[in-house]
Amino acid sequence: MDIVSFTDYGFGANTYLAINEDSKQAVLIDAGIKAEAVLEYLEKNGVELVAILLTHGHPDHLLSLKEIADATGAPSYMHPEDAKLLEYIPPMLLNMMGLDKLELPEEFLPLEDEQELELAGMDFKVLYTPGHSEGSVCFLVGGVLFAGDLIFRGSIGRTDFPGGSMETLVQSVKEKVFSLPSDTRILPGHMDATVVGWEKKTNPFLMGL
Repeated sequence: MDIVSFTDYGFGANTYLAINEDSKQAVLIDAGIKAEAVLEYLEKNGVELVAILLTHGHPDHLLSLKEIADATGAPSYMHPEDAKLLEYIPPMLLNMMGLDKLELPEEFLPLEDEQELELAGMDFKVLYTPGHSEGSVCFLVGGVLFAGDLIFRGSIGRTDFPGGSMETLVQSVKEKVFSLPSDTRILPGHMDATVVGWEKKTNPFLMGL
């Protein structure tokens, strides 16, 4: 598996392509970067996008979702708790990001805890990790955890948006992330990559777990 990362420097959101080099197929994790960057990479490298996995439903991770989905035909997956809330995104949240509205696909395929998805010849395990939002999930594949806004290098996701809970977020990290092998690589929704063992030892928000 080859992983290509893109960062939107407006909101600092990370978007990832997990690529199976053998099949030349890929899975997109989140869609917070301009669509052109992803679509140009796919075309230039002859890679087919077969699915879009969404860690949660906040707009900064969905900015180019519909455009990429329409261009590639790839289905979009999101946990139902966040998918149902997208119909009622607070205008204040959109305004914070300079948006009037957010274009979205007509359908989201559902995700659930411990679900196994075979996509592009790779096995993704869904971990339900609420706290940043009610429907936040992480995706585990090949020793890599795509963590969304659950945990960052030396920090954690904010919990002051609707559906957020510090207590729930900490419990999600304890049960679903810190139970993974220490060398599991964490690719977060913002900031740089890290590993489970390092966060166990040094993350000031999670000390003592």
